[in-house]
Amino acid sequence: MLLGLPEFEWLEPDSVAEACALLAGSAEETAVLAGGTDLLTRMKQRRALPRRLINIKKIPGLDRIVQDESGGLRIGALTTISAIEASHLIGRAFPAPQQAAAVLGTAQIRNTGTLGGNLANASPSAEFAPPLLTLGASLRCSGSAGERLVPMEQFIVAPGKTVLAKDELLTEVRLPAQPAGARGIYLKHSLRRMDVAIASAALLLILEGDLCTEARIALGAVAPVPFRAKQAEAMLTGQRLGGDARARELLEAVAQMAAAESFPIDDLRAYGAYRKKLIAMLVGKGLLSLLDRGTRRAAA
Repeated sequence: MLLGLPEFEWLEPDSVAEACALLAGSAEETAVLAGGTDLLTRMKQRRALPRRLINIKKIPGLDRIVQDESGGLRIGALTTISAIEASHLIGRAFPAPQQAAAVLGTAQIRNTGTLGGNLANASPSAEFAPPLLTLGASLRCSGSAGERLVPMEQFIVAPGKTVLAKDELLTEVRLPAQPAGARGIYLKHSLRRMDVAIASAALLLILEGDLCTEARIALGAVAPVPFRAKQAEAMLTGQRLGGDARARELLEAVAQMAAAESFPIDDLRAYGAYRKKLIAMLVGKGLLSLLDRGTRRAAA
């Protein structure tokens, strides 16, 4: 049941340093507001009752998408989901995050919600976490003591919990340039396209012809935190992925291994056993899609 918002103090810092200072000097019942699509709903449901809200939306420079000198990208934490969905820079070199943006919530949520909010919320089904895991992303965290870069794999430590210190903000996501031959995809299953994922998977293959030199498979909504399916990845690395029967059997085995590496719970949205089946389906579908894409390019 949604109620009206409880009373709270509203603060609007003009800079990251000011926001971090406010966080350092605040009590525990302080929350950072970016898009507010999740926080305000939880406040109306009385699942979160912060007494102070620090609105960071007006801090300049945190909504930029910039290509760096190495060919990678720097995406500000306040970049909206719709901006990621529409970005030619992201779509050209990093399709998986753009695919995740396209299936995240409603148009209203995509216009308001932010990349940083999606990650800092630390949901097991966080839409952007699996793609960023496959891309080797790092997150810039800014605090009173300075800045640090945290690998995506280390950022979310438990449901609703990240490595951010009390006085830190997530300010930027950095995507390194990917090797030649890299192909990525993001897939999710939900009751409706706009709904939170029941299960999700991001895949990235680095191919030299039909030889897989590296594979990255990340799963969401099937464990306390999004994670890489390392055993499934190892099965692909160094293998030739042509269209023969042996390759098809390998892809099926990889999909089943990814499902075996997951440990989902039963909840109102799905049973854990069903989520495992979904992971096998998503990983298998993703592998076939990436390999088919490469075949069509080679034939062109």
